[in-house]
Amino acid sequence: MQATNGLTLLINGLTLALALSFLFILLWHDVRKEITQFFAVFLALVLLWNLGSFLAQAVILIGVEGSAARFPLIMLEFGFTGSSIALYALVASLVKMYSRRFRILLLAALVILFTYRVAIFAAGAPDPFVIDADGSLFLQTRTPLLLFYLLFDGAALYLLWRYQRKIRLRVLKFGLLLFIIGQSIGFLNPELDTFLISTVIGALATLVISVGILQQEIFRPLAERKSQVEAIRNVIASIASQNAVDSILEQLVRQSAELLEADGAAIFLLEDDGLSLKTTYELINDRLGSRLPLGEGVAGTAVQTGKLIQLDDYARDWKGSHEFAYASEFFGAVMCAPLVAGGDPVGALMVVASRHGRLFDREDAYLLQLLAAQAAVAIIQSRLFAGQTELNVQIEQSRNQLETVLVSTDSPVIAIDREFNLIFANPAAAALVGAQTVDPNAPIADLLPASAFPNNLRKALREIRKRRSFTYEAELGDKIYLCHVAGLGRPKMQGWVAVLNDITQLKELDRLKSEMVRMTSHDLKNPLQAAMANVDLLHEDIYETGSEDVRQSLDTIDRQLQRMNRIIRGILDLERLRDGALALELCAPVRIIEDAVHEIREFAREQSVVLDYVADDDLPLILCDVQQFERAIINLIENAIKFTPAGGSVKVAAERDNGEIVFSVSDTGVGIAAELHERIFDRFYRGKQRGVEHVSGSGLGLSLVKAIVINHRGRIALESEIGVGTRFTIYVPCA
Repeated sequence: MQATNGLTLLINGLTLALALSFLFILLWHDVRKEITQFFAVFLALVLLWNLGSFLAQAVILIGVEGSAARFPLIMLEFGFTGSSIALYALVASLVKMYSRRFRILLLAALVILFTYRVAIFAAGAPDPFVIDADGSLFLQTRTPLLLFYLLFDGAALYLLWRYQRKIRLRVLKFGLLLFIIGQSIGFLNPELDTFLISTVIGALATLVISVGILQQEIFRPLAERKSQVEAIRNVIASIASQNAVDSILEQLVRQSAELLEADGAAIFLLEDDGLSLKTTYELINDRLGSRLPLGEGVAGTAVQTGKLIQLDDYARDWKGSHEFAYASEFFGAVMCAPLVAGGDPVGALMVVASRHGRLFDREDAYLLQLLAAQAAVAIIQSRLFAGQTELNVQIEQSRNQLETVLVSTDSPVIAIDREFNLIFANPAAAALVGAQTVDPNAPIADLLPASAFPNNLRKALREIRKRRSFTYEAELGDKIYLCHVAGLGRPKMQGWVAVLNDITQLKELDRLKSEMVRMTSHDLKNPLQAAMANVDLLHEDIYETGSEDVRQSLDTIDRQLQRMNRIIRGILDLERLRDGALALELCAPVRIIEDAVHEIREFAREQSVVLDYVADDDLPLILCDVQQFERAIINLIENAIKFTPAGGSVKVAAERDNGEIVFSVSDTGVGIAAELHERIFDRFYRGKQRGVEHVSGSGLGLSLVKAIVINHRGRIALESEIGVGTRFTIYVPCA
């Protein structure tokens, strides 16, 4: 028996020493992991069990009696029963089946066990181990001790059977099962020799468990790293061989599930501030295309936070909304990694284990993040490729359409480079130079006469650089072309393209129209002057002696004749402006304002509008056509008076602003609506505005003003507010 006891002590000492050394390695590797902490508690209680067994055998050999003999038996009982509790905790940690209060419950169980044993010792109750007359030690099994064993070892055995897929290493499963068997042997025979066998099996099982945990936490991740890298390389190569986004997603979701030994996988892509389920693997896919708002579900939360989410038990750990209606019932471990490319979220990759499937560890999470990063890049590249392909098709279609338009159009189109060599000429341009085809590299100067180019080439180039286009008229043979030249290429100009529109007939029609208008206006002006003269004579002869009806009729005829005279004069002024004939002379701004105010003052008095002007005598002179410029100021003042209610005021001013003279006409009238500002200077345009229906006019006044200002190298601006008034401002350069 002593030889058996010595061999038992040797085996126990060696196995527990090795297990303890493995524990030190695990603690050094990562002391914060729960599995390491639970294993440390388990090993401590097994050591207490073996130490109590060793001391109990020593007591038998030495023959110690009394309290000293009872102390090892207490250690033996507490270590034996406590290791059952710790075993259950270790198995629950391995399969991740415990709640947030799990540690508290285990601690409470150990405290209850310790309190119970202290109470038994204090009460002087007999120990479960007794020594008979010949020195043999017997185990007296108590009901509480048996209940503790059945409760915790039974629960550990159930977890091992129920969630066996969650423990991937067979050696670890074998060690846990062997430990439970070893403890069970201690209850089969009350004699110490049988219990010592239980102790030896427990020590050996502890060593096997230590090896399994060490392999799971350190050796296997290191060994799998190379194979994982190779697997990722194969996955990336497989993904890269696909161009279509759908094919990439199908490859990615399938290979991710296979690589991580998951039971299913899914991919969500970001679309319009929400996630859309695009593809699944081994999952019910009746929800394909369903929308998931950001921040909802595991996928939405992962994308919003930009962090991987790992759940050991979906039903227990996830409290938010669900991507799949059946998730709570069938999902076990779940991992979801955001797909991020260039700092921008693309979607989410989710892998799922079944309810009783495997658990995902830290290495799996690392692997999933690698896959997600590569997948995001592949998806973006695929989208870019698809966009590039679509863009190329659109460009080709546009090029074909443009070529068809250019070839079929009757307007000559010519493109040249910066060296003035021909790049392109459509058939109409070739016909213009009298050739069937045009050499693309021929100098443009050899193909077209000098009349085809702008008179001032430097001015044309400056305009193109400034405004990107230039328009001029060119005579080629017996035809007149309106040539529109634009820059070719951005941002650096690579050449120019010119489109020539034949306006020969339009020019002739315009000439005939202008001639007709001029002739008609002159033909109308002569009888109109005669009619106005006769009205003046009638006014002198019968106005004072005539009746009230006669006087009103004369006033009406006079007003209508004056209106007709203004219309005819406006038409003639516009035609003169089109001819560009200006009688330029130096003139003082104050003189222009005084003459304009003097001419229109009577009209202001009739409308009960106060007319005033402000201008300094020492203002610089301007170079202008005095008659036309006065007409522009008069038209502005007349308009201001028309649209100002009785009792209002109109103010005319002139001042100097740097190198310009600023003329302004402001009123306190009804104002001009903002939507009318863009068209207010169009010829014959009269905006419809409430409150001014009674005001008559031809719509030529403001268009004439703008034309005069432009001919004088000036500009005009408008400021107006409904119900407050209007201000027209003219800027012309000083002489």
